[in-house]
Amino acid sequence: MLEYLLAEKNFAALKQYVKFLQDLPPALQEMTEFTEIFERQKHIMVPPPNVQSLRQAAQTSEMCWRAIQVATPALGSHSAQVLREIFAFIEEFQVVVSKADNRRKTIVTIDPRQFSLVRSPAWGNAPAESIIDVLREMDRRLEQYRGMLLNFKTRVIGLAESIHGIFVRFIECLTMPICTCDKPIPKIEAYYSLGKIGLPGTTYEPGRLYSQEERIAQSKEHVEFLFNLRRRAASAANNLSDFCYRMSCMLDEAQQMLRNHYPAMTMARAKSALPMLQGPLNDVQSMSDQLGKLTRL
Repeated sequence: MLEYLLAEKNFAALKQYVKFLQDLPPALQEMTEFTEIFERQKHIMVPPPNVQSLRQAAQTSEMCWRAIQVATPALGSHSAQVLREIFAFIEEFQVVVSKADNRRKTIVTIDPRQFSLVRSPAWGNAPAESIIDVLREMDRRLEQYRGMLLNFKTRVIGLAESIHGIFVRFIECLTMPICTCDKPIPKIEAYYSLGKIGLPGTTYEPGRLYSQEERIAQSKEHVEFLFNLRRRAASAANNLSDFCYRMSCMLDEAQQMLRNHYPAMTMARAKSALPMLQGPLNDVQSMSDQLGKLTRL
């Protein structure tokens, strides 16, 4: 189900983006020194890349990426545990409400102590006084899982904001002229043709001698590399955000079904109502299974 949202290429693209920012400072230092030389020559400079913002983005992105690495398998394992408990409860509940003598009775008359969830060490709450307490506890556990999911999404959004913000401005800056007083040559072309500058993750070899024609060709090639990196990283962040949104919707649907049960509901009605919970939860399970497969990021 929607496997492309959690495809490994999404995580690979974000990892490459974060590594690029981490490895960028030496090139930024070269650009800064190159800009200072031009300024001393009285050129009217177009603003260079914002070094401070890029370094801050690198730190923030690394923290977000580390959190994503930790949260991804945790989301998979925690979901599996919660779903096992809920599916087991539904099965046990169906046995109780399916008895012919119980059809007209209300669910509040059910003894909650007969359910394995209540008897398990994981219950950990005050003794359940009614079946409604058990339903509320399952709702609480789904809400807790939703909180983990939202924290994961927050980290993804943190990466997306730097991709759509400072990184886009960085690319635009490199394609703008270096100054307003000479022929309008893109900054990256000026940097490459006159200085020993290369972007991380590209084909540039610092120890090799390049002709000016090769450097100009490289500058154009590396701009395309940056645009491609931005496209893939932005698409990856969008896919992961969409994954979180869809799973959150499934959780919300399941929680609403749990909350629709009330003390005066008959067992006959509950017999048909509670199993409907399995629909959205099966989707949640399918999505969490995908998370569980992503063991190495």
